[in-house]
Amino acid sequence: MKNLPAYEPPVDENQLLLKWIRRARESQMSHYDMADLLSARDRQVGWLVTALTAFVGTAVFASLNLSAVSPGLRIFIGFVSVTAAVSAALQTFLRYAERAEKHRAAGARYGAVRRRLEAIFAGDADARDGHYLTAIRDELDRLAEDSPNVPPRVFYRTQRTLSADRQRNRDN
Repeated sequence: MKNLPAYEPPVDENQLLLKWIRRARESQMSHYDMADLLSARDRQVGWLVTALTAFVGTAVFASLNLSAVSPGLRIFIGFVSVTAAVSAALQTFLRYAERAEKHRAAGARYGAVRRRLEAIFAGDADARDGHYLTAIRDELDRLAEDSPNVPPRVFYRTQRTLSADRQRNRDN
């Protein structure tokens, strides 16, 4: 397990808001990163399926016109045909597009919560009603329950990217 910094709970309302803002931003961005990753995988598998099925269709059509097709070519066409079928099945089974959309929706919901938290932190009187902390905590809890999981490697990569962005902004 990685060496994580010691957890320090917030000591006042502003520290709590800042922690929630940071976590909401990390969650928002990691869900968007995951959506991008899954969309890219969907496109890659889609291109593979398209190319393989086009090749198999053309090869089968061409072999109908040839009287003597070599056994090696038949085996190769059969192999590519099976690969195309397996790729199409994987694309359906893995549901990359559907999963990407769920992550994109979760990212958008985390973004909405983050903007609300930022308005509260900035002192927006309309955002600070008597029970706003409870309402936001409940909303963050619901989001955590309803959102698809982001693999740790994607989440940590997002954290590193956001940390590098903060460092660059400080240096400029």
